[in-house]
Amino acid sequence: MRAAIFALVSVGALAACSPSAPSGESGQASVSDVFPNLNAAAFRAEANIMREGQTVPVVMIRDGQKLRMEINAPQGQSTIITNGETGESFIVATAMGQTHAMRLQQQDNEDPTADWQGEMTTAARTGSCSIAGENGAEWTRDEGGTPHTACVTSDGIILRATEGGQTVWETTSVQRGPQSADLFTLPEGVQVIDLNNMGAAMEDMMARARAQAGQ
Repeated sequence: MRAAIFALVSVGALAACSPSAPSGESGQASVSDVFPNLNAAAFRAEANIMREGQTVPVVMIRDGQKLRMEINAPQGQSTIITNGETGESFIVATAMGQTHAMRLQQQDNEDPTADWQGEMTTAARTGSCSIAGENGAEWTRDEGGTPHTACVTSDGIILRATEGGQTVWETTSVQRGPQSADLFTLPEGVQVIDLNNMGAAMEDMMARARAQAGQ
């Protein structure tokens, strides 16, 4: 994912096309020889990110161009909310007893899956895969002598990603279906910090914390 947002993630995918609708009794999408659009399905998936000896649980919730990522890292919990329709992206986290939403700068506010698609435009299908009860196609490309692979369902759900044979992303469960619009909006009353004016935002945050402490 985008390095500025997810320092632990680096996975890839191929260029987009129209997604297939789920089919079959299990609700899974059938596997296709054409890589799907990663930004069109509606689902909730639980996964693990593996990076630098750490395993970080993450929940990915998508409904079309709207994406929510809930990350439970050792440094603390955070939520990324991205709206591809408006171009806005926020990181929601709690610090000093307050919940804040940090508005990402222009160069960081696109959907992370846009990078996955762009990075693997030269990938070739190298087989089929089955993970977390889901079927997918495996795609591989070479980057500086290191193979990068992605196992993805035909309706655009990333099941596993590897770099040089090391797994960096693995999905453990998937539930398809429309997602509540509330998941892609900021919590009511949350303070928004603009990273383009970080100095003033930090001063305001400290002042609020001192006021709460009665100082």
